[in-house]
Amino acid sequence: MKIVYCVDSVGHLGGIEIVTIVKANALAKMVGNEVWIVVADAQDDPLRPLEGVHLVDLGVNYLHEYFGFRGYYKKNRLHKERLEKVLNDIRPDVVVATGNHEAYLIPSLHLVSKPLLIREMHFEKYWLKRINTKSWRHRIIYWIKNQYGYLWKIKGYDYIVVLTKEDKEQNWKGWKNVLVMPNPITSVCEEKSTCENKTAIAAGRMTEQKDFASLIRMWGRVAEKHPDWRLEIWGKGELEAALRQQIEESGLEGKVCLMGYTAEPLKKMSQTSMYLLTSQYEGLPLVLIEAMSVGLPLVSYICPTGPRDIIEDGQNGYLVAVGDEKTFAERVCQLIEDEPLRKQMGHAGLKESEKYRIEDIAQRWMQLFRELLKEKSSRRKSR
Repeated sequence: MKIVYCVDSVGHLGGIEIVTIVKANALAKMVGNEVWIVVADAQDDPLRPLEGVHLVDLGVNYLHEYFGFRGYYKKNRLHKERLEKVLNDIRPDVVVATGNHEAYLIPSLHLVSKPLLIREMHFEKYWLKRINTKSWRHRIIYWIKNQYGYLWKIKGYDYIVVLTKEDKEQNWKGWKNVLVMPNPITSVCEEKSTCENKTAIAAGRMTEQKDFASLIRMWGRVAEKHPDWRLEIWGKGELEAALRQQIEESGLEGKVCLMGYTAEPLKKMSQTSMYLLTSQYEGLPLVLIEAMSVGLPLVSYICPTGPRDIIEDGQNGYLVAVGDEKTFAERVCQLIEDEPLRKQMGHAGLKESEKYRIEDIAQRWMQLFRELLKEKSSRRKSR
């Protein structure tokens, strides 16, 4: 089977890029498959080694060149022409759009092999609304993007694949061609947590989405009862200075530590005793699954979307209403005060994480491709 992933880049640091490489590598190892990743911009080296996967660079370079408003349309036209040519040279059976620019172009391409077209959604449907509604200008931009992307262009795909049941049920009602497939764990760590260290951990970009400010305020409540415990926050981002100032003003130096970037997040997790997430929104927070894979219990806001799909409240962690810092702190204290409970929840999470192994997810994708290709072929014959 010829499978092509279309994405903006595989060298620009991000979860979508890593997940795409991991899935493509796994599919390429299967007998009978030939896999390509077609990118608009390959000036940076791939974030992970490509194993048996063909990389095609279209040389559009959205990421590395300033092109302005008019230049965007020129690049967009160039992108469409080159992408159409490459896909017609490959003649794929399946084309999967995982990037942003490609997603708008693929439905309007004239492809001789008539491949199965799949749109992968790596955020919940209305995530743009959560960051583009701060002013009338942002609201207009969001409305245009929503109309163009989700009500027009997306109808050109045979199937839409979302990450969570929650997203499908809440945001895609009435859409018969929407399917659910979670992302796989992209890293493996042999070291597992003992859940005995007096440390909790959180990780991610220091942006408004992750809401580490709420996490720090919450930890202030925890520190009053358990001053011997500390919180590590791993990551970098635009709000780092503001968060550092918040920690100082709250008197939490030494109790909340901004640790910076790490290339080994799972190893850092394995050295702690619980994982905390206070995001305002997600797609499928892979970091929760990774935390489970090293045996950590979880405490998370019930943000849209993902935590509901991953956490069974009271079994492998706790779900807390977004912004309820008091209850969040109570759940954290409950885990701090009950070591057997921490270990029990960590073990339950470790078992749950096994269904997100790349080997299993890749097999599920192959089964899905076969079923959908067969269904599309039947529809053609019935016409």
